[in-house]
Amino acid sequence: MSSRLDTAHPDVSEEVFEVVPFTPACESLLGLGEHALIGISAGNGYFSQHRISQILEWTGRRFAAVDLLYADLHIDTMHRAEGAGEAQAARRARRSLRDVRRRIRRAMEAVRVPARVRCLALSEMVDTPGYRSVREGIERALAEDPTVRRACEEHVRRVVGPAPDPEGARFRAGMAYLCAELPFLLDTPQILAVNTSVCCYHALLPVLGELHGNVSRLRPGQGHLVLRPWAPERIQEPSITG
Repeated sequence: MSSRLDTAHPDVSEEVFEVVPFTPACESLLGLGEHALIGISAGNGYFSQHRISQILEWTGRRFAAVDLLYADLHIDTMHRAEGAGEAQAARRARRSLRDVRRRIRRAMEAVRVPARVRCLALSEMVDTPGYRSVREGIERALAEDPTVRRACEEHVRRVVGPAPDPEGARFRAGMAYLCAELPFLLDTPQILAVNTSVCCYHALLPVLGELHGNVSRLRPGQGHLVLRPWAPERIQEPSITG
């Protein structure tokens, strides 16, 4: 199901978004409007300051609270798996994280919305009780549930692409990245102690389609919403580092 909703303030954005709740339950959570999680990928050109401002404007007037989450773990590992030296990979990771932090900060300064708005780094959350509990459940499911393992492995293979990976370095780096962010794709309410949450992203990540559609030990405990511009532009496919 999709709907066409205008952004609230044309001085921030004159565009409109296509809004696609993944399931009827996700649409109901959108209607509740309690909490939105905005996933922001470092190194992805889609997330310009202007685009982050647009997304924040839209979510900040439809949800009581909004958290912008950017993944800052395993980025250097992925660069090394793609052939960069250790020092070069570290520089690339630092540069992309510095850039995404700047874009988020400036977007938050530019947009004024009724919602409570925060910016979170994934590294800040990994030692919290909620995150650890969800992550432990994921690790058990990966070890014991072939459906979950297959869904995660197929996701990573689709994302890292068909490039040669003779030692499996890119695949292993992709799995590490996915497992780090997966708790926020499955149970943000437990991690952040909110009643309900809707994750907003411009594409549905492949692993979510599998886990929503299959009976497995891992079923998303939150809503998922594809929020993408109506303007005719190329939406980048999700990638491990962007």
